[in-house]
Amino acid sequence: MTASLRRSTSVRLRPVASGSRRVYFNLELAPQDCKSGGKGGPKQSFVTNRIRTSKYTWYTFVPKNLFEQFRRAANMYFLIMAIIQLLPMFGVKSPVLTLLPICAVVFISAVKDGFEDYQRHKVDARYNSTPTRRLHGYTNPNDHDAKTTKKKHKNDENDENDDNARTGKFATVLSKDVRVGDLLLLRNGESCPADCILLASADSEHGICFVETKDLDGETNLKPRTAVASTMHAQNGDDCLDQHFYIESPAPTPDLYSYQGTMVMTNDTNSWKELSKLPLSIDNLLLRGHVVRNTPWAIAIVVFTGTDTKIMLNSGETPSKRSQVDKNMNSEIFIAFAVLILLCLVCAIMAGVIKQQNDGMSGSSLFTQRSESPTYFGFLNFWSSLIIFQNIIPISLYVSIEFVKTFQWHLSDDLGQIEYMFSDKTGTLTRNMMEFRECSINGQRYGNNNFAPETEAARGARIRDQQDQQQGTDPEKPHVDHDDELGDNSHDNGQAARLAVLDEYKEAMKQLFQPKYASTDERHLSFADPQLMKDLQDDQTDHGHALHDFFTLLALCHTCVVERLDKQGNTVQSELEDDDDVRHLEREMTEIDQQQQQQQPQSSQHTSSTLSTGGGKRKHRWRRGKPSRRHSTSSRPEVQEDKDSDVEKRLAEERLKRVDPTVDEQLEYKAESPDEAALVQTAKNVGFAYLGRGAHNKEMLVDILGTQYAFELLHVFEFNSTRKRMSVIVKRPAPWNDTVLYCKGADNIMFSRLDASSPLNQARMQQTQHDIDEYSRNGLRTLVLGYRVLDSDSNARNAFRDWQARMHEATTALEDRTQKMDVLHDELEQHLTLLGATAIEDKLQDGVPECIDDLRHAGIKIWVLTGDKLETAINIGYSCNLLDTSLEILVVRGGGEGASIASQFASAMKKQQAAAEDAHFGLVIDGAALTEVFDDGNDELKLQLVDIAVQCKSVVCCRVSPLQKALVVELIRTHKKVVTLAVGDGANDVSMIQAANVGVGIAGQEGVQASMAADYAIAQFRFLRKLLLVQGHWNYERISEMILNFFFKNVFWVFPSLWFQIYSQFSGNIFYDYSFLQLYNLLFTVAPTLYTKWRFWIYFFDGVWMSVVVFYAFFFSYQVNPNPQGLPESGLQMSTSVAVTAVVLANMMPGFNTYYWTWFQWVFVILEIAIIFLWVVIYGAFINTTMYGMAFKVFGTWNFWLTFFVAIVVSFLPRYAVTFVIQWWFPDVMHQVRHIEFSSKRRKH
Repeated sequence: MTASLRRSTSVRLRPVASGSRRVYFNLELAPQDCKSGGKGGPKQSFVTNRIRTSKYTWYTFVPKNLFEQFRRAANMYFLIMAIIQLLPMFGVKSPVLTLLPICAVVFISAVKDGFEDYQRHKVDARYNSTPTRRLHGYTNPNDHDAKTTKKKHKNDENDENDDNARTGKFATVLSKDVRVGDLLLLRNGESCPADCILLASADSEHGICFVETKDLDGETNLKPRTAVASTMHAQNGDDCLDQHFYIESPAPTPDLYSYQGTMVMTNDTNSWKELSKLPLSIDNLLLRGHVVRNTPWAIAIVVFTGTDTKIMLNSGETPSKRSQVDKNMNSEIFIAFAVLILLCLVCAIMAGVIKQQNDGMSGSSLFTQRSESPTYFGFLNFWSSLIIFQNIIPISLYVSIEFVKTFQWHLSDDLGQIEYMFSDKTGTLTRNMMEFRECSINGQRYGNNNFAPETEAARGARIRDQQDQQQGTDPEKPHVDHDDELGDNSHDNGQAARLAVLDEYKEAMKQLFQPKYASTDERHLSFADPQLMKDLQDDQTDHGHALHDFFTLLALCHTCVVERLDKQGNTVQSELEDDDDVRHLEREMTEIDQQQQQQQPQSSQHTSSTLSTGGGKRKHRWRRGKPSRRHSTSSRPEVQEDKDSDVEKRLAEERLKRVDPTVDEQLEYKAESPDEAALVQTAKNVGFAYLGRGAHNKEMLVDILGTQYAFELLHVFEFNSTRKRMSVIVKRPAPWNDTVLYCKGADNIMFSRLDASSPLNQARMQQTQHDIDEYSRNGLRTLVLGYRVLDSDSNARNAFRDWQARMHEATTALEDRTQKMDVLHDELEQHLTLLGATAIEDKLQDGVPECIDDLRHAGIKIWVLTGDKLETAINIGYSCNLLDTSLEILVVRGGGEGASIASQFASAMKKQQAAAEDAHFGLVIDGAALTEVFDDGNDELKLQLVDIAVQCKSVVCCRVSPLQKALVVELIRTHKKVVTLAVGDGANDVSMIQAANVGVGIAGQEGVQASMAADYAIAQFRFLRKLLLVQGHWNYERISEMILNFFFKNVFWVFPSLWFQIYSQFSGNIFYDYSFLQLYNLLFTVAPTLYTKWRFWIYFFDGVWMSVVVFYAFFFSYQVNPNPQGLPESGLQMSTSVAVTAVVLANMMPGFNTYYWTWFQWVFVILEIAIIFLWVVIYGAFINTTMYGMAFKVFGTWNFWLTFFVAIVVSFLPRYAVTFVIQWWFPDVMHQVRHIEFSSKRRKH
């Protein structure tokens, strides 16, 4: 599919290697994989692990940058004009002035582009120089340069005389030196530098390694990866060297959620005899960007490097973006070019006609020496006219735009033209912080007692209802926010009620049990219900049993890892720290790091210190949770120590904020998803505290109301987007002594699996469903909980034993293992007994609902593109006001289940066509459906998706990959021809950010990849409101009107030359001095022109009007009045007067239209006016110039100054009159506000 995507989209994907690969470890290459008949090196070569996100290299910068610059029509035009002026026949005698404008423009732009790309190079160098540990002591057969590795890589400690390179030891190398087939040692907190198969971890029993995937899918929760069964027992480098195997892997693909490979075990290095075959899946794969968490160490073998890794295949290549104004400017330049050609043709034709008339006169030889034919003379005049009128196209326009953007924080004009905005969810709209709010158990609700504040979704719905009522009663009445109206009294009353509930809750808890792990701190509680504590005291009734089973399920049905904190907020214990092999490996790695540090030369102390941080200091970090400190080569050690001390103090303060003073022993949970951690945390605070694993990870320890129990863990059925549920099977100790399946999942899935014949379920289902509906209306995420006893009688016990035997066969199957396991999971997850439901709120960032509401009122259509499941995405849509109850939600699902995508699209279109005019729709579509839409040849589906989506008020795309995000953005951008913005905060959003016209990165918990790839970086989503609606709007006004003003001043400058041609028989002579001609745009009028308010043609004809006034004012002035100084008159004296007046008017024009004067504008306007007078004086002081003595001739006469001021007044008179009439008699909203503000300021003074 990737190849087809490349053909059907302009999203520039990185190339994907064709064909599968075979990766060998500790094994000679098979003959078919060698060159030269089995005697050479590896036949297949792999890309290096070096990455490059920069646009240029040192050898491509000049040609590529020149190509980028000369894509602009104006630059290409002036390059041609410079070449023409260098031709001798046109008599231009100053090649320096000829080449200066175009060279200056190109040079300034090249310096800016080079500096920006240099910053990207520095970021690439930092990532490529990340240290990691590689197993030494064997030859990597997959690497062409394996035999020269010891000498080639200076950072590679693989030297024959180096003790670190002895057999079975890990030594430090840089990320860029990692190769396919290398064995890497990853430690807690380290990022995986390549795509690797997990071979072993500190959990030797189960081979579990927890990873953080936020750089790929945007999720900050932990996910487990499982080591290959045949190698998970390896606990050091020597154990790894005892293994001999090769991996058959498919070609690299950008799919983050699937991988199918095979590991073939052999018996020695020279034999390829298969001992066993093991299937490999995505659960065995560590991807580049995964960060190891809650696992002391892991060992993995590299299968994909560099641009073959999944994150790089999803990132795309760095695009060359051009703003809409930049693109539209080309069309305006073409208009100016057409006017230029028209002027040149007029002059050429008239020159030929007049030449023919002159040739017919008998005395023509007395006043002309031109002997060319009229046709050829007209032809030469055409090119001369091009030189004369060349300034009608402003050469400095692009440089001036960059100049203005520099002083306006490099804001793009596209920010003021955004029509579609595409946003990530996790970390962008939300803080990825889940809070347990309510629950429904046995049909009774808990938590709806006003202890927790109102949810954002409920508040948004309430405000909308108030606004609707207000508009219905009095549309003219201004909006009143009732929260603001109540003010502090409302807050104080709510806080008092909250504290009263908390006091009653603590009193009821202490009557039930003495809390050791349960928190009673208001800061750490989002759920507290005294009635729950009272009901838990009765464990003899059905309701009491349901309560105990409900919270026991929450304490057991998860994959959380426990961390214990001391009173300073430091981590004091991890579940995987007691293994002797772990301590042995830690000591071994620390010794290696110390030896490497001693061997590093003094000049590279910074590098060695950085690498050594990963050794002993990180060991200390595992034990106490203290962050490692990176050393510096600062020349002021005391200054660096002070900085480090400040950092340590701030970190200590942050750790203290985590401390809960109300508990005897504080537990924190690291989970695959934040909502799972919230569920376990709530169970702990209620009195059902999960304490961690015991007995070689086979037991789950839970403290239930002060008594500790050990539950034997038999099976875990993990959650996925297809199952939409999770289950565990545990053997409960006394007093239960039974085996139970606990299950939690989406309501539609769970209700279909309940035992419909159970009277208990029948009594609970209706009320539970009612409560779930209420939670959903409040924007809460819901889960339904149920259980099943598996050995209630002998028949059930026999059936369960038979099921276990079949499950064992399925888990060891080489083919269709996942499908067989899913069938068995489904078989057991039936006939459940309903316990209740939970309701969790995903906390939004501050101001997100208000920001989205304002952006939508501004006409911006907002799409949310997320990797979350469909239900989660819909809930967030409601909580952030993207979706509301007035919308009819259209859901489109893919994956081969149910109706086809085409039929679902057809059904959606029918609903839209049949709906009333005031009906509103929202679209929710999943990644599986988008896969079919973007498949090659499905152009019809793409068009249908666009047609449906543009008629929807909101669109949510869920379970989408990073590549699909980019394709969605590009689909709307290209088909609707609109300006798009993409905002995200993780590496998984980079492709989307690059595909949009404007990319915004949120610098947060998920790294800096999005910020580095984006055009702009902000701290929170709510800042988009000011960025787009204030700064973006005004910047668009400034840039667009500045462009119009540029065309005005160039039209104004050029047309006096046309009027001069009338009185010079269209001779093609230059009206202005050549220095004026070349420096007009580059020096005399380079100041930024802001805040103008007219359109292109208005400016065009205004420039023509001013040119007529100025030219003929001085024409008649010099025609009537003789020179009072007795000096000979010249056309240069008149042209200088016109030039000076034109420059002054061109600089006064932006001042006339400026809404707010700043010191910056005062300085530049005055400076530019002063420069033209100084130029005439200074340049005219040199005797060998044509301007010699011109300052005295022009400025020394009274008629120049009189004509100068009269011409300025008459030129501005039409503009002033029209502006006065509009602003005082026909003002728009903006003018009215300005008048009010001005009047208010006058009253104050």
